[in-house]
Amino acid sequence: MFANSAEVRDATLNDLNEIYAIEKESFSDPYPKPLLKAFFYHPGAYIVAVVRGKVVGYAIGIIRFRSLGHIISIAVEKDFRGKGIGKKLLHELIKRLSGMGAKKIRIEVRDSNEIAINLYKKTGFTTKEKISRYYPDGEDALVMFIDLQ
Repeated sequence: MFANSAEVRDATLNDLNEIYAIEKESFSDPYPKPLLKAFFYHPGAYIVAVVRGKVVGYAIGIIRFRSLGHIISIAVEKDFRGKGIGKKLLHELIKRLSGMGAKKIRIEVRDSNEIAINLYKKTGFTTKEKISRYYPDGEDALVMFIDLQ
């Protein structure tokens, strides 16, 4: 329902407060606001999903080594989860990173985040490795890739 009405557009610095609020709500170890701001200046894509003028989700992806996309973060405000907005952001981010030359895209995801893992698998990502104690609380991360070639 909401995914159809959500507009995906480039994020701007004016969106930073809303992005940071979603980040804090979504993750137990959120990125600090200055780091979220710094990603505006990296080669890549920084997008938001907007419903009725309100930022309800965001996605950040950067380009490394000219051909490796790296998804830094995707998050959706709690009240808007499960409505296809995360999927819409993911697909748009992949499209944009591919258009910037990405041949593969990488993401790290908490081993316990089954909802995200399932979304990535349905999109074509496969798990390549597990990094033990990746997160500050000691949880492992799965490293997933999608090949765009």
